[in-house]
Amino acid sequence: MPTSTAMVSSVVSSSIVAMTRKNTTRTKTTTNGNRRNLVISRGIFDDIKAQVQSLRPDAKSAGIYGAQGKDEYEEVDVEYYFNYMGMLAIEGSYDRMHALMATGIHPADAILHFASQEGDTPKCTELMEAGANPNVEGLNGKTAIDVAGENNAEKKQAVLAILQK
Repeated sequence: MPTSTAMVSSVVSSSIVAMTRKNTTRTKTTTNGNRRNLVISRGIFDDIKAQVQSLRPDAKSAGIYGAQGKDEYEEVDVEYYFNYMGMLAIEGSYDRMHALMATGIHPADAILHFASQEGDTPKCTELMEAGANPNVEGLNGKTAIDVAGENNAEKKQAVLAILQK
């Protein structure tokens, strides 16, 4: 009997799935005293998820923290953050970023302005620990505290708590 391509494809797909699964058997006693075997199937993705969840809870304790001190931040970091947060895609230009940098603001304080406005609490925490100043005036004389949560109202109080420590 000739083998169809669909049949071979199905067998190959099943084999690949089977190779990524690990079965473990556990015995469970039911409420009436009977014992039954449970087969628990764990896939490779379950293993990856477990490994990720076991990682350190924050970037600092994992040793992949951003710049450690305020003076380690450079103007290029402002551009990276601006792009990372999708601000360039939304605004269509670097005009606001360049205008903020033209005020002479320190790069760490500039990133703090953007992070505060976006409600990026992890970045705000990182920058505050690095020595960024939430009271530095940026565009229109506004501080990071003034713009907290403008683009993410749900995070406003959390950002303010970080900035006012």
